[in-house]
Amino acid sequence: MNFKVESGIPFVSNRGGRGRKPTAFPFDDMDVSDSFLISCDSQSKKALDSWRRKLRVAKQRYNEALPKDEAHIELRTGVEKDGLRVWMTA
Repeated sequence: MNFKVESGIPFVSNRGGRGRKPTAFPFDDMDVSDSFLISCDSQSKKALDSWRRKLRVAKQRYNEALPKDEAHIELRTGVEKDGLRVWMTA
């Protein structure tokens, strides 16, 4: 069997949906005590847990990207009728 070697072909991922692009949260635009609402089904534990997991990962990545001497952000969440509210606390 002969194979043709080619250059310049972009890599295609076969990860099946894993490694998705992270959700862009507005951390850069926030000050302490600011908040934003994530519209979701507030009655669904699965939906709320999914959003909390995304927030936890995004916060960790955001803090890791900050210089070591810069203050890191902290978040708190609360369930409202229309979804999940996220406050910046530090």
